[in-house]
Amino acid sequence: MIKLTKAKDTEWMGNGFGTRTAEWIVKGHENIEVRKIGGNWTAFDGDKKIARAWDKKDLITKLESAILS
Repeated sequence: MIKLTKAKDTEWMGNGFGTRTAEWIVKGHENIEVRKIGGNWTAFDGDKKIARAWDKKDLITKLESAILS
């Protein structure tokens, strides 16, 4: 089972700009970042998208099958 570690907290960008979402990394695979973009959760390995899902739980499931296989 993989675990996510928070790399960066949610950040307030100021009035009219809203917030920047928190950024997560996969523990043991620190090169893989997880972010919520729009309504989707997306995993990146460097600049390359490696997985996407509607919620974080489904994304973790997809990452587990990709990393552990």
